[in-house]
Amino acid sequence: MIGRPLLLVLLFALAGCSAPQPLRPHIDQDPAALLKAYGYRVEVDVSEARLVQGDVMVDGRKMLEHARNSAPAVQVSGQGGSMGASAAGVMIGGLLVSQLNRTRVHSEARSEADQQVAPLRLATAGTGLDRWFEQQLRDELAAGSIGALSEASPYLLRFEPQAELGHTFESTRLISEVTLSFGHEVLYKGRIEVLDAAPWKADSTANIGLDPWLVDQAQPYRDALRTNLVETLRILALDLESGHFADSPGREQTLRYTLGTGRFVERGRLLADDGQRALFMDLRGWLKSVPLQATAH
Repeated sequence: MIGRPLLLVLLFALAGCSAPQPLRPHIDQDPAALLKAYGYRVEVDVSEARLVQGDVMVDGRKMLEHARNSAPAVQVSGQGGSMGASAAGVMIGGLLVSQLNRTRVHSEARSEADQQVAPLRLATAGTGLDRWFEQQLRDELAAGSIGALSEASPYLLRFEPQAELGHTFESTRLISEVTLSFGHEVLYKGRIEVLDAAPWKADSTANIGLDPWLVDQAQPYRDALRTNLVETLRILALDLESGHFADSPGREQTLRYTLGTGRFVERGRLLADDGQRALFMDLRGWLKSVPLQATAH
């Protein structure tokens, strides 16, 4: 018979290994003032593969099919002390199957997304897209208001960017996880997503798919990356200055926005809306900038 403490340990272990822990936003002290006073070093963890990704669309129907087809057929014995062990086996088996199904479906979705953007990856291959992106990032930081770049500074600003092309090729997304540290002490953690529509009308790409993005070794895609990067750094500066928008009066709302021909609905706090872009904080504390006007209800 499996004891209750051991069973709980097993269940928590299985649940904890199901996926990497998502970034939790965090801010300490006054990082904006520190960076202005002492400057900062920059570290960028970037690769060409992470800058050219497809939008992973997880199919709920496939998830349910996998769950039905692979549900564990375990009988629970009612004799003696074996009841607890059998019940534990059912629960642990269910967790394992659920995790395997989730992993399999996500893997298939990632493979499909990679196939969709394969021509774009081919167009950017060998062009030094990762080095170009890092240089753009450093140039924008040097010209920005966060503080001065200084290799002698004790503060390290680390960026982990990745970019996606929308499922219908009508939009781009730049996702940046940013960490500011002083030695082993983390002063700031944040995740910023910037979405933008393609620079052409949504209905004009209905029959040509990726082609507009591939022109001149994917120059339109580079332009979109740079535009999203500029917006990312603008939001980062606001986040640092505001203490992660600690005094923002925004309340949780339903936010609606469009990208190409797609319409999206999310819950979050609307932080700014200038009629061109909307900035909001989702329920995980991540910041998201979307084009056009977000409507709150």
